[in-house]
Amino acid sequence: MPRQPPLRHALIAVAGAACIGLTPATAQVNASTPPMDSLCPPGTLVDAAFRDAAVLTMRQLVVRAPGQASHGAVRRALAPAHIDGQRRPWHHIAAYEGNLGLIGALRIDPTLRTEAADWLRWQVRNLPLRGVDQGVLHDRWVLADGSQQSSCPPDIDARHCQQIDATDSTIASLFLMAKAYLDNGGDAALLREPAVRLALERSAVTLARLQQPNGLSWAKRSHPVAYLMDAVEVAAGWRALAHVQDTVWAQPRAAQTSRTRAQRTSSGVEQQLWDAGSGLWRVSLDSGPAQTRHWYPDTMAQAWPLLWSSPGQPTSFSASRAAWPRAAARWRTNDTAWQSRNVDPAGFWWPAAAVAAHCVGDTAAAVDWVARARAAWLRADAPFAWPFQVSDLLWLLWLAEPGPPQAPLPVPTATPADRPGG
Repeated sequence: MPRQPPLRHALIAVAGAACIGLTPATAQVNASTPPMDSLCPPGTLVDAAFRDAAVLTMRQLVVRAPGQASHGAVRRALAPAHIDGQRRPWHHIAAYEGNLGLIGALRIDPTLRTEAADWLRWQVRNLPLRGVDQGVLHDRWVLADGSQQSSCPPDIDARHCQQIDATDSTIASLFLMAKAYLDNGGDAALLREPAVRLALERSAVTLARLQQPNGLSWAKRSHPVAYLMDAVEVAAGWRALAHVQDTVWAQPRAAQTSRTRAQRTSSGVEQQLWDAGSGLWRVSLDSGPAQTRHWYPDTMAQAWPLLWSSPGQPTSFSASRAAWPRAAARWRTNDTAWQSRNVDPAGFWWPAAAVAAHCVGDTAAAVDWVARARAAWLRADAPFAWPFQVSDLLWLLWLAEPGPPQAPLPVPTATPADRPGG
């Protein structure tokens, strides 16, 4: 399949070249606007070379296999996640992760709207339109050369088949992806295509069915738990869908219904999940008292109403501005805080924490986190290695300023296959 030159060589070129004044896109990008609707402002803490390497990585994660079912898919990570009995490498595709990563990258380089269009169409092609799973896009697997994709590749543990982390937030991320595509110069005609519109509408039906009388949604039909982190994403997703319904489909009544669902979700968050006694958010509706004993989900949950804030919900934003510093203070040992070490037992980076710190004015913490990530993710021998995942780009690039790249991005060249992890 077509692939780009080895990433390590491209990163060296990006990091070492002087600015040559290239214009990455024709769409106008407002540097003061975050990649999605949020009261947290963007930042300028990620330098241009690091920013460009991240955008290049986003391009590397896109499957380029014209004519194949896998074309347009977005890999979760650069390295394969499964090797079958024939030693064939398979990459994991998770719609939520890909949507978030592209939303962040589009703000920096709107020319990625071509890849965004292919990614939206890939999701539509794989989205069930009927049955109990209508509108639910379970994870997929794609061979490294793009020649095959599967919901259950050979020799894999069955637990990784027909899997989705959460239905509600995955659907919300699809709506957010559609809006980000429009916001960055995408052609509205794509969203008017019958197949695309039908897929979005079926997903909306499923998301509506997950919403409970208290306004909160269940994570998925088989897992009836209402999570804080999902809920704030769902509210943002309903607002994004309302934008599409209003501006693309000319459906003001449907848009108002979506806005009402967003408001109900946000009100449910404030009324059901805020623990006034501790000044913290509860992780879920059926969880115990709010706490920060665990980095995830306890502490990171405190950042989510802040990051996914809306001008229509200033109470949640204000509460989170106080909750995040209180939660983050729990993760300081002597002189070493969360931003200077790995505090997640699973090893994930959680760049959203750096955005939260930036949002509440703790610039020093955000700068320290960015410096640590830069040193790790720009290693020439293993750039952006796992546990980096594509969704990390939403938050990393939140802290970057759009601008001309420091070096020309390499164009894809045709080779027989995409090397594992390349």
